[in-house]
Amino acid sequence: MITLREFLDLCEDYNPNAEFVIFNKKTRTVLGTARGFDQAKTKASSIRKQRGLKFDDVSFMTSRRFYGKRTPAASTGRRIEYSPRYNPSKRGRFRGVWDAQGDYADLD
Repeated sequence: MITLREFLDLCEDYNPNAEFVIFNKKTRTVLGTARGFDQAKTKASSIRKQRGLKFDDVSFMTSRRFYGKRTPAASTGRRIEYSPRYNPSKRGRFRGVWDAQGDYADLD
């Protein structure tokens, strides 16, 4: 069984109006954009031929996946990190936050 978010991600790939980003896999530089899966596929192959790149060097994905999710913490410059160690007294992981000035603070 899949979650709703996974289902919506699958639907976005087959959406005829979804925006796709064509990029170089090794450097992750954007080579172009296209609307719809079929147009992205043809444009990716034409860009690959124009630039003389190998088949495995050029790929495409939806713009939402490529650029990632936008969270309120990302816009304020805060980044929350979770420790790989589990804290049984808090029933969770150790957490900390980095602010825009580069200072670290515990959230536990």
